[in-house]
Amino acid sequence: MPDSAAVKTRLRDELSTRIARVRKDFFQSLQIVASGVGAYYIAEQFLGHHEPIFAATAAIVSLGYVSGATHARRILEVSLGVILGIAIGDVLMLLMGQGMWQATFVLFISIQIARFLDKGILFTIQMGLQSTLVVLLPPSPDGVFARSLDGIVGGLCAFLLMFIFPKDPRKEPRRNASALMNAFADVFYSSAKAMKEYDGKAAWLALSEARQLQPLFNKCEADVVTAIGLAKLSIVGKSQQGELKTLSKRFSATDLAIRNTRVLNRRMASTLENVQLSSTAVDSLAQVFVDIGNAVHTLGEGMSAKERETRRGMMHKARTELEHVAATLEPHQMKVETLEGESLVLMTRPLVVDLLEVTGLSHEDAVDQLVPLGESITERAPKTNILPVIAAPQTSAVRVESLLHDVPQEEAEQPVDTAAINTVLRTRAANSKDSTTDSR
Repeated sequence: MPDSAAVKTRLRDELSTRIARVRKDFFQSLQIVASGVGAYYIAEQFLGHHEPIFAATAAIVSLGYVSGATHARRILEVSLGVILGIAIGDVLMLLMGQGMWQATFVLFISIQIARFLDKGILFTIQMGLQSTLVVLLPPSPDGVFARSLDGIVGGLCAFLLMFIFPKDPRKEPRRNASALMNAFADVFYSSAKAMKEYDGKAAWLALSEARQLQPLFNKCEADVVTAIGLAKLSIVGKSQQGELKTLSKRFSATDLAIRNTRVLNRRMASTLENVQLSSTAVDSLAQVFVDIGNAVHTLGEGMSAKERETRRGMMHKARTELEHVAATLEPHQMKVETLEGESLVLMTRPLVVDLLEVTGLSHEDAVDQLVPLGESITERAPKTNILPVIAAPQTSAVRVESLLHDVPQEEAEQPVDTAAINTVLRTRAANSKDSTTDSR
């Protein structure tokens, strides 16, 4: 039997989720009601149509709850689908009459035409649905193409409602950004705890947390696209588009940071299970993870703040915190002396670069914040995180920057990356040792 307390908790959480969903979409619900009723009223009172249900249908579907697409495209798809569907239905009904086989034929033809004209799913659905209804329902007493005109009225009402009475499209992206970045920060806190306790199992759990960020990111990405579409339709949307486009750019950089975090966590979990790092290395790595987590939390506050000055202040604070971390990411400076520990430091560097780009820095400026690597890693201290090209035994030259930062998405978690890094490090260490022997 399930625990009664656990069942109550789940029911309470489910109820809270449903109430939150109703509250979030309350304003849009009012828009849908006003648009549907208004379209019906206009078609009936001003156009003299009898029971113009297609006007209300087009308006309601056009303003339906949507995520991941612009409302402008949705309204156009629905309106055009309704108009063309009704027109096709009217024409074919005149030619073939009414009945089940006629409805079947009309539906098939409408779907084929819709797929030819547009790839949108809504466009296809509306064309097929409306053309079929025209053939199945009794003929309109208002004329052959009266229903097509009703569809136009519904689409125009939807556009008008979105333009004159828009909702603030920034609320949901801000809320999502806060949730994503708080969860992202928790990944680093979990990584720091796993490193501090030297617990491989906890490190794998931190990797699992990092992988669970992807659905949150996907929601952020979809909702910011929807928000930009809403802002384009709004009478006051021009002032909102700037913030939304900036937020979209920050999400893009965050996506790279999340992917690099998964690579880092996977390497860390393997290291904790198979290698013993020194206590000083453990302490310094754990502190770096905590500092990055704090900076990510600050980024979340900056991305979700309502006031522009607050956003700027939080982004400046996060940049300062990340610059402090970037200035410490050098193995000798962190008292990291083993190849495995150095690999973790090297993998953290491009991650910090990604996060600095979230604050608004260009890639070049973000890279310049990194402390130059010591001579144990390179022959001379470079200005960037690029290691020299080294010819590994039986392999072609390896450019470590591409391994550490520009990792293809489908290869982002493959162990070949860290293996290549170790090859470079071992080759460099051997060369350094040979040079020391020759000098003696």
